Amino acid sequence: MSLPLVILGTGGSVYDVLDIIESINAIAPSWEVIGFLDDARPAGTWHLDLEILGPLDEADLMHGHTFVNAIGSDKTFRRLPRILASTGLTADRYPTLVHPAASVSSRARLGQGVTVNYGVSVGGGATIGNHVILCPGCIVGHNTTIGDYSIVAPGAVISGSVQVGRNCYIGASAVLRQQLRIGDGSLIGMGAVVVRDFTAGSIVVGNPARPLPHADFLSFSAVSEARR
Repeated sequence: MSLPLVILGTGGSVYDVLDIIESINAIAPSWEVIGFLDDARPAGTWHLDLEILGPLDEADLMHGHTFVNAIGSDKTFRRLPRILASTGLTADRYPTLVHPAASVSSRARLGQGVTVNYGVSVGGGATIGNHVILCPGCIVGHNTTIGDYSIVAPGAVISGSVQVGRNCYIGASAVLRQQLRIGDGSLIGMGAVVVRDFTAGSIVVGNPARPLPHADFLSFSAVSEARR
């Protein structure tokens, strides 16, 4: 029997989420997508042939439904804990979805509400926190920890025994050397090559990766805030 599933958000990640669900259902019917909850689109309209059911804060009124998060980008990732908290949903309402074409070690541990996309590799001993998004083609090495609400963008490579903090964003095709520590709320830029630790709240770019100077940090933050 397929379980009713509602998608939170209508951004670009929705395409990945729908691909995961369709691929799972092709093997064994498991999920019936009912529609979306989204604050930016009016209820009763349609997106990708699915109905907008209402805003995010109506999620907890939908008894008997499960939910998957499709909200998250380099512009919004720091707001993700607040956004999901606004739904009033408990952790057990979020299933973890793994694409059949992902490789997840039986010795890895996945939290609640994790989405694991096509071509992802998660090594043995890795721990993936709640509400983590592993985008297509990213690699998480053995014994690595990814904190709650973090996003690993397409093609990023996180080597073994790395500790990525809570609510981080690892940009597309970034590479992190083994045994590093990345503090909570950090953003690792697209294509960055990270060879040393960074503290909480860092914005890191380049090869080798370096933190943005204070002026650049303020400029980046202002631009990001304007786009939210």
